[in-house]
Amino acid sequence: MNTGELPEAVRRFVAAAHVCRMATVDPSGGPHVVPLCPVFDGDRTLYVDVGPSSANARNVAANPTVEVVIDEYDDNWALLKGALLRCDVQVAEGEERDHAWQLIRQKYPQYKEIGWEPRLTLALRIRSWTEWGLTKATR
Repeated sequence: MNTGELPEAVRRFVAAAHVCRMATVDPSGGPHVVPLCPVFDGDRTLYVDVGPSSANARNVAANPTVEVVIDEYDDNWALLKGALLRCDVQVAEGEERDHAWQLIRQKYPQYKEIGWEPRLTLALRIRSWTEWGLTKATR
């Protein structure tokens, strides 16, 4: 996995994603994978909102390292695209949470329609990453 700066093509791909899959590990070592609606700060942080008593919340409290997959499938496998992001998780609070929710409401107007308010907003700090089909180096 790469630890350097994300290439612009990866940044655009991550920013455009309307769904990601986040994998956590429960305290007994069992995997837990769920789809979530992410927003990206354009640099190295994804934000997601989860229920405060959800398996996600319990799992990241016990082990604050997650992996996130964002991908696009195509029957022509030469066109497969994706990014795997290894992240350290922190709870977004105060101004950071407000900023995350500004991004969330811009990207997902349906949150307003259903009256969704912040619960437990997680900041997924990208520590390392790999990608496929996004930069010329991997084609």
